[in-house]
Amino acid sequence: MGRGGRGGGRGRFRGKNKGRGGGGGGRDTRTESWNDIQRKNELFESYYRMGGFLEEAEFEEMWKYLATDLPNSFRFTGTKSDALAVREIFKKRYIPAIQSMDFEGEPVEPPRPVAAFPDELVWDMKTHKKVIRRYAPFAEFQKFLVAETTSGNISRQEVVSMIPPHFLDVKPGMVVLDMCAAPGSKTAQLAEMIHGDEEERVARAARNENPNVDGEGDYSDDGRSTGLLIANDTDYKRAGMLTHQVKRLNFPNLIVTNHDASIFPSVELPSQGGKKQYLKYDRILADVPCSGDGTARKNPNVWSKWTPKDGLGLHNLQLRILFRGLQMLKKGGRLVYSTCSMNPVENEAVVAAAIEACGGISKVQLVDGSGHLPNLKRKPGLNKWKVYDTSAVPGGEKTAHLFNSWDAFVKAKQKYDKEEPDRQFSSKISPGCFPPIETTEEERIPLERCVRVYPHLQDTGGFFIAILEKIDDIKIAQISASDNTELLRKAMQESEATTPAATTVELSNATEQPNESTSPSKRKLDDVDVQKTEVVKKVKTEEAPLEQPVDDSGTKSKAETPAKAPNGAVTKPSVDEPSKPKGGQQSNKEYFEYVPADDPSIAQILDFFGISSRFPRDRFMVKNKEGLLLNKVYYTSALAKTIINQNKYRGMKFIHCGVVMFVSHKIKDAELMKAPWRLQNEGIRILEPWAEQRIVKLTNKNTLYKLLIEMFPKMPKDGSHEIGEVGDQLKDMDIGCCFVRVEQSEGEDGFPFRMVLPLWRHPGSANLMVDKDDRKAMLLRLFNEKDPQIKNHVAEKAAAAAALEAKQAEEEESKDPAEAEAKETMEVEEEGGVSLDDVMEVS
Repeated sequence: MGRGGRGGGRGRFRGKNKGRGGGGGGRDTRTESWNDIQRKNELFESYYRMGGFLEEAEFEEMWKYLATDLPNSFRFTGTKSDALAVREIFKKRYIPAIQSMDFEGEPVEPPRPVAAFPDELVWDMKTHKKVIRRYAPFAEFQKFLVAETTSGNISRQEVVSMIPPHFLDVKPGMVVLDMCAAPGSKTAQLAEMIHGDEEERVARAARNENPNVDGEGDYSDDGRSTGLLIANDTDYKRAGMLTHQVKRLNFPNLIVTNHDASIFPSVELPSQGGKKQYLKYDRILADVPCSGDGTARKNPNVWSKWTPKDGLGLHNLQLRILFRGLQMLKKGGRLVYSTCSMNPVENEAVVAAAIEACGGISKVQLVDGSGHLPNLKRKPGLNKWKVYDTSAVPGGEKTAHLFNSWDAFVKAKQKYDKEEPDRQFSSKISPGCFPPIETTEEERIPLERCVRVYPHLQDTGGFFIAILEKIDDIKIAQISASDNTELLRKAMQESEATTPAATTVELSNATEQPNESTSPSKRKLDDVDVQKTEVVKKVKTEEAPLEQPVDDSGTKSKAETPAKAPNGAVTKPSVDEPSKPKGGQQSNKEYFEYVPADDPSIAQILDFFGISSRFPRDRFMVKNKEGLLLNKVYYTSALAKTIINQNKYRGMKFIHCGVVMFVSHKIKDAELMKAPWRLQNEGIRILEPWAEQRIVKLTNKNTLYKLLIEMFPKMPKDGSHEIGEVGDQLKDMDIGCCFVRVEQSEGEDGFPFRMVLPLWRHPGSANLMVDKDDRKAMLLRLFNEKDPQIKNHVAEKAAAAAALEAKQAEEEESKDPAEAEAKETMEVEEEGGVSLDDVMEVS
């Protein structure tokens, strides 16, 4: 089946103690049921009620949804033809059975397609767990869901997390970076988009037809997409999880890296004319670490641990990641910034600060996203918001504050420093957390082009998306450290002689935990008693040389010089070329060595399968330092090879690249084999269009059933067998692996999609090289076999031999010594011999 990866929603946490779904950070160690968690948090509710996000009536509706369980959702993945085929099986087999059910006198609501997404490829289900557990149709559907998720044909993913890749508008042939990729559900979507309808294009190219007839994407590599996806995550364990997910994609145009996204290293390309070149990206996804308060419907930590300091603490990191992404973007390229938070400090504030750091809207523009997913219900981004914080004195209760501006925060801090010098505010509040200062319409950042998705709009989680387009080279700068101590000290000194004008709203005696006796809507709001003064404008980035210009090939020029960040702090220039580490690939957990194009072992394998000379010989890779063909041979795209070879000694942390194409096959009769390598499911569809030998055509559904339900069906030397047309074709074949082609066909006994499967021809049997889980998934998908008992003659024979050996050993241990001696004497006599010890006395 297709290239879609395994499912999975957002991870709970991201980075150090914070996560995309973190809601305050830390591991979820609760012992009580999720249903027992009190879905209340006074600070959380008061901010979104009084922060100017929604009108009161709509807020009440939104908050009601936020406190309910999130519907289960999933997406059909892989190539579009495969995804649609599996979707049809699901619709015809499971939906009618669920629709016919009643629960407590009411019809049960079946899974339904989510209208925001095209082709009915995204579905959700609101059915209560007690209904699912009680009725057989749901149990059968659940089994199908699990099997297809394991096979990679379904991704169990939250609806809102599916949005950003659609807004990125990826085309085949583009170079894409996913900066914060784990656990990998969005990576799978991006991979599918870069892949496009590559299989159909390659088939066309293999028939000597033009694969680029419609100009949709770049398939100039003999029908293969020339694009590349680099998926990165800063946390090594999460990057490992990401690798596990993307291995299900069967996608050679993908590299997984392990770097801090905010300082993601520049990727070097081969130099041209003596000038170094660096990779620039057509598209970048920055789905950044966030407080995750939009995930409250599935994450209890939001309710139990949310504080305003969560978003404040992440603002600087989010800004640095976004700014680094914009640096690496091509001119004319697009970046999607997204979070699963509703907090503007993590959303509009980050977007505005990054655009200012780049030099304004003449350098980076916000793109209107209304053309993407037009059926998605959404709200515009905010142009005004308040910054929420809590303060406290040691041993005292916390007080909540809503600040209208940086100036208001500075004045409030001055006031409290005089009256209560021990009172502590967040050290993470900076000018960039507040709305941009009003300016001319020509210079204004149109933040209303950002997209807000609230839970009540289409029964989802909360989410934020912004599309940014790079218009021109940007200024070289880095975002300063997140602590505001020095900046605040200077601001307070500058305002000592002025009269305050900005105000802040103080929420008296608010506490960090929910207070059932106090309603947030009824709390007293006290204006802070400060005098009026001029509003201190945010300091814009000073003039500095442009970012080293990059042409389409990535050639860089000009030196970097210091500049000022949006908060006015002088920064060091960003480093575009990491220093080379001494030695070899020291930072890698695995080696990535490419096999020479004229390697005789590769030539032997490809000749055995009759692979066309047009198939590239120079993209095969092994994962050992010596570059030897020991166990597995991988295949990658041309650009992936270029990047691996050019950067593996430059400190890049590559942790995955390539699709397994061949695996060494060791049997005792190795001399009978011309090529002791077997094809792998991961890479077989890449190679098969170019094969002219070792091809077996399967046309009968019963034959496929036999091959799936039985491992190693016998093929005696007399030619008799029970595997139909496949056995007939295998009779005269040499020992080794072969392609089994299954073409799509109509009718009840037809196949809903095309398949290519590896099969090994043994001297006395044949075996479909499909693991047990995938066999069960295929039996369920194609034959509705709910609990198949797969026969394995080899395993049964080995188990029987082991049982017999164990029984014999047990019998030997239990024998009486005298009985054993008598039995031995009897055996000698029965054989016609006489023991000399019985007739002679030895002296």
